[in-house]
Amino acid sequence: MSTIKNANNEVVPIRERREAFGTLAAVNAEVVMDVNGDETALVYVQSTAFIGTLEFTASSDETGALFMPVTAYAYSPGCAGGTIPSAGQPLLLDALVAANTVRVYSVPVGQLRKLRVRPSAYTSGAANVTITADTQDPLNTAIAAKPSTLLVTSTAAVGVAVTATIPAVTGLRHIVDFVKVTRSATAALTASATPVLVTTTNLPGAPALTFGQDVAGIGVDKLDGWDFGSSGLAATALGTATTVVCPAYVGVIWRVTVGYRLGL
Repeated sequence: MSTIKNANNEVVPIRERREAFGTLAAVNAEVVMDVNGDETALVYVQSTAFIGTLEFTASSDETGALFMPVTAYAYSPGCAGGTIPSAGQPLLLDALVAANTVRVYSVPVGQLRKLRVRPSAYTSGAANVTITADTQDPLNTAIAAKPSTLLVTSTAAVGVAVTATIPAVTGLRHIVDFVKVTRSATAALTASATPVLVTTTNLPGAPALTFGQDVAGIGVDKLDGWDFGSSGLAATALGTATTVVCPAYVGVIWRVTVGYRLGL
């Protein structure tokens, strides 16, 4: 850490970036770095033959006695080899299985003291890891933008119930950005006083959409849904599937589309 003096001749520290280096060649081998006071860290991983799963954790206490999962975001332009993760999708783990693999991750570390990278599963080879941390904004701008990075869509035959399922991801929560439901009439629909409910699971308050059973001609679509804005709606439970359920409806084809991302 460098220092300068202000107009009162007082010493003012100047924060510089910090770096840590290491090689991972066994399960639970680790590279740990002090990130107290930093905003983001950049993790660079290079290997010619590493096969294993990288885990990202951090500690909020000085001793590092308790590490908890943190999210890392791949910086796609700096990555090579294997399946490169989406830039806006948070990762708790990343499985590396290809030869000549390069990964660059941005990790938010504000309010944390130590960052740890290690193989939670290991098969063979070695990976060289460099961590750089400072008070600057992350290289990966998708972290602040929070884009939808995942989408599911489901449909079925005429008169058949449909369930759109967002698959569970261990340790992460779904952040739902929008839900769109289309009711397409393939036959002339007759009116009824009983509404048709499209229900949900693993969303706060179990919200539902109400489709009135109105008169509709063949080929007429009715659309409804939710837009949860830029912040999205956080699912109730971590590591749990989230669903949108459309019941069987005579003469109707359902189409459900859900845009979402992952978070803690």
